[in-house]
Amino acid sequence: MDSTPENYKEAFLPIMSTEFQEAYYKQFVYESSYEEFTFSLSEVDRYCKSMNDIPLVVLAAGKKAFYSPDAQMKWLQLQEELLRLSSNNKFVIAKQSGHYIQKDEPYYVIDAVNWIIG
Repeated sequence: MDSTPENYKEAFLPIMSTEFQEAYYKQFVYESSYEEFTFSLSEVDRYCKSMNDIPLVVLAAGKKAFYSPDAQMKWLQLQEELLRLSSNNKFVIAKQSGHYIQKDEPYYVIDAVNWIIG
């Protein structure tokens, strides 16, 4: 659900404002270390090459705060690229949601779970 892609730092962060990038790096003081986060992304890249036909729903936020129109389009593109992980996939843009899709538009999460277990 609105996942950070493994190539976020290279593919997305450079198009954001300096202020956004500074805020991005500061969050690691509160949540975890930057090294732990980048290690986690590298594990995703290393181990999640394919889920074969395991059901996969990618829920993407369509209204990210502080994103320019170009950044929002790039974010959605990166989210859509996650579909490559499974041949049994579905892509949903929660158009009125920010980062917390489960709060902003919870019915998308319910629909995704129902589709997966359906």
